[in-house]
Amino acid sequence: MQSMGNLDKNEVDLLDLLRIGINYTISFLKLLMRLGTWVLRFIYKQKLIIGLFMLLGLGYALFESRKGNLKHKASVEMTINMHDAYFFNSLLNTLDMYCQNEDKTLIGESLNLTGDEAKDLLSIKSYYIIDEMVDGTPDKVDYENRYDAMDTTCTRMKDRLIIEVVVKENLPLFDKMPEALLYYFSNNSVLKAENEMRMKQIDENIASINNEIVMLDSLRKLEYFKQPKNSHYGADKTVILNEKEKKLYHDDMLKLESRIYDLQWMKEINNRCVNFVSEFSLQPKAENRITKSVIKYVSLSFLIGLVVSLILFSRKDVKDFLENK
Repeated sequence: MQSMGNLDKNEVDLLDLLRIGINYTISFLKLLMRLGTWVLRFIYKQKLIIGLFMLLGLGYALFESRKGNLKHKASVEMTINMHDAYFFNSLLNTLDMYCQNEDKTLIGESLNLTGDEAKDLLSIKSYYIIDEMVDGTPDKVDYENRYDAMDTTCTRMKDRLIIEVVVKENLPLFDKMPEALLYYFSNNSVLKAENEMRMKQIDENIASINNEIVMLDSLRKLEYFKQPKNSHYGADKTVILNEKEKKLYHDDMLKLESRIYDLQWMKEINNRCVNFVSEFSLQPKAENRITKSVIKYVSLSFLIGLVVSLILFSRKDVKDFLENK
């Protein structure tokens, strides 16, 4: 009987807690409704001030999205043949600093652009690519710079970057950007010296491998005329090399020829410090298109108007508070 009494008491306690939770929830919802009603009434009473700010925001949005001032964004993946992504990110940050400072002279000189082209170039940003499984496969672009160096489950890829360029109206400028960036990198003294050394080493490796191929070919011919013990004669008395020896020479020469092919491909295709995987991919809509600008600036001006209205509405209370303070 006592246990039954304790059970009933527990059920009553749970019902009381549930009832209290429901009451608090209802009270909170009523408070939100009263607050929302007050805000709507306040906005209605202050509609002239808030409406004025919203009109100003609309006007600025239309001005920002006027013809001739539309900003277009495009991006491309850049693979790196020397140094690493950190080094090139630093170089590109310097270019973006020129853009933000509107130093058109330095932009033009650095990228070999005309004055008008440099004027239309608004920003050059680079972003790291994240390898989430550390398997050498690109998984996502770190646009928000949220990479945690302490996280061992992912890493920044050091052999590639995403380049993002913003220009004003001048869409043909995107076609010139790969060559402009290559011009900028090629004039870097460190990259220029290291790339020349890299090409020289490739030429030396090709020459060395060619010498090895010639030597192997000579050894093959020498073995043919030496008539080794493990050779045997054919019906016409000619020496026939052991099949194992012939295969060994043949495999070695194929491997060397494959290495030469790889080096020649590197010399012809990867002879620059970077490569661009494709052309710049242009986003279909302008960054400051009319719809986006209206939503952005009208919303912002509405909030500013609301704050100003609250300050004006409460100015007497604020004045009294400051005076008493």
